[in-house]
Amino acid sequence: MEPKRVLVVLFEGFNTMDMNGPYEVFRMADNRNAFTVTITAEMEVTRSFEGVQVKRDIALDHNLLGLLGDFDVLVVPGGPTHLVELHAAKMGDFMKLIAAFNKLALEDNTVPKTLLSICTGALFLGYMGIFNGRKCTTHRGAYRSLQKVNMDAAAGQDVAGQVIQARYVDAGSNEYGTRIISSGGVSCGLDASLYVVEIYDGIETAYGVADILDYKWRNTEGFVVAQ
Repeated sequence: MEPKRVLVVLFEGFNTMDMNGPYEVFRMADNRNAFTVTITAEMEVTRSFEGVQVKRDIALDHNLLGLLGDFDVLVVPGGPTHLVELHAAKMGDFMKLIAAFNKLALEDNTVPKTLLSICTGALFLGYMGIFNGRKCTTHRGAYRSLQKVNMDAAAGQDVAGQVIQARYVDAGSNEYGTRIISSGGVSCGLDASLYVVEIYDGIETAYGVADILDYKWRNTEGFVVAQ
């Protein structure tokens, strides 16, 4: 089987572990030829909130939007809420990438697509109404922010996304066929990413990765909507 391709999109001020947690999980699964991981960003080098500088693998620009069909999973890290809100308001290529991937499965249904937000990265999805009519989660300190964003995105209609307390939430596939998964704060991204590994490559691979990482996978603390 061909390895599944994971795209991680960064913005200035992202949380280091929001990126590194999923990156580590998918790279360890890559030892079993299950996943490859690619980093994209608008700048050649992107600085995290903690000061770590990460060099991109591929530029985040209009050309990448035409190549999204090559990827199976999009990971959207979070960061301090005010920086996330500032970046979301720009509505640049970063947001266009998420919006395009959200609808990608409708055009390319050969392999199921998964959109995974980590921590406050859920706010990016909330701004675009991706959680409308669905359950979701984020860092516990951002529950109110995400609920407000969801309500604003619903524009007064009774479809605002519902924020719940969970390590991760699998909200099922949207109207385009893309699976929407959100994780709680920081370390919850490990649990959510292991869950994605389970979806694509089975629970034995997921447990194998958790064992390599010497991590106790809290898979029973996620919320999965019946498919």
